[in-house]
Amino acid sequence: MRKVIILFTLIAIALGVSSCQKKQAVCEPTPEVTPVVQEYQPVHHQNNVDLNEVEKYHYFYAPSTEIPKYVSVKYNHSEPYADPILVEYHYQNGDTYTHIISTDFGLWENEYGRLRVVIDEQATVWMQGQTKQGKFHEFVFYGDPSFNGTKIKPNSYYNHPDGVIKYVE
Repeated sequence: MRKVIILFTLIAIALGVSSCQKKQAVCEPTPEVTPVVQEYQPVHHQNNVDLNEVEKYHYFYAPSTEIPKYVSVKYNHSEPYADPILVEYHYQNGDTYTHIISTDFGLWENEYGRLRVVIDEQATVWMQGQTKQGKFHEFVFYGDPSFNGTKIKPNSYYNHPDGVIKYVE
């Protein structure tokens, strides 16, 4: 009988030790895995407009398949050939696309003394001017890709004071 009691005692101790080990294994905290979030890095593209390669009336397609948040045109308002002309498209995700027209191109003034640059709500930019050698150019930069391939009516500067871009249907 003594052997049976010793045997039951050993079994009880073995079960107690194994149940403690199971509790410890369950109770141990598991390390939290934090997901790695990569922050988006905006992309900045540039296009140098080669005045020797473009046509007299040149249309530039939208640089992206998405519609830009806004477009800005930077140029020297007082001296036509002093600084390059920058047409900058800014997108929702921080990307930018810039068309750079060299200092060899200058904008013309309309009959009201304003430079012939028109920007509309569809992020289309229209401008007229000439090179230092006297070669005329009219540029249209589309921001909205739905207008790619669409022509505009000439002389958008007529509707003073700013002008209106009229699309040919």
